[in-house]
Amino acid sequence: MPTDFPALLKKHGLAAVRDRGQHFLFDEKILNKIVEAAGVRAGDAVLEIGPGPGALTMALLGRGARVLAVELDRRFAPFYAELFSGRPFEVRWGNILDFSNANLAKALAGGGEPVPRSSCPAKLQRSGVGEGGWRLVANLPYGLTARILEKFITEEPWPRSLTVMVQREVADRILAGSGRMSALAVMVQTFGRPRRVINVPRGAFRPPPRVDSAVVHIEVKPTAEREKFFAATTPEKYFALVRTAFSSPRKKISNTLAALVPAESWTAAVISPDCRPERLMPEDWRRLAVACGKRAA
Repeated sequence: MPTDFPALLKKHGLAAVRDRGQHFLFDEKILNKIVEAAGVRAGDAVLEIGPGPGALTMALLGRGARVLAVELDRRFAPFYAELFSGRPFEVRWGNILDFSNANLAKALAGGGEPVPRSSCPAKLQRSGVGEGGWRLVANLPYGLTARILEKFITEEPWPRSLTVMVQREVADRILAGSGRMSALAVMVQTFGRPRRVINVPRGAFRPPPRVDSAVVHIEVKPTAEREKFFAATTPEKYFALVRTAFSSPRKKISNTLAALVPAESWTAAVISPDCRPERLMPEDWRRLAVACGKRAA
């Protein structure tokens, strides 16, 4: 029998708090599309961020996943104790940005409880434990979307994939092509292969948010592919150019990057110094970073 989430929430005296950005999704068709897009199979380890009323969690458990959730709102503790009793579900309380990927991956592999970054040894934070062995599936807190995406596709060990609900405008930015690129799009497309799964109208949530949403699936590129991309430069040099250029997105990149890019590097990279950063794709930025590195050498 399907779980009556609204009734169970009412039983525990729980309701969405708008000031915390809480908007609950109970639509089974949408939830199943999210789980299907994530490619979750029996026995898979899944990290969920902000499970809230647990509807997506239940859909994941229904596919046989083992779920580790990170939730900020401790009001849900007794609710989870009843809803997920006897199921392969664990919850850790806190802000997801305070946990290292290494500790989360270790916990997903059954190696212990994740602790905040400040308590995590630097050696463990840099380890490759669990790379590609787990998935992230979540309705992301919209105010933290960019920071969460950056964390999970750049910090080792990264998951195999991310399947996330985001603001529709953000989904459009992530999936943009030449002429509409942003720093977020460059970052995501450098380290992953994103695709849109489904657009979700605001009316699908309780209470409805002020914006429409979309589900995006990102296959994270493995270490070997990343190393090949950065073989002749470094991520630090590459993203220094990207971030500086997009700090003034309407300016010509030759003006914004004057202090970082020698005049002859534009020709070497086969890039017009008169274009704006929104026109450049990841491969363009890589060529520019390589050209600058050769000039510096």
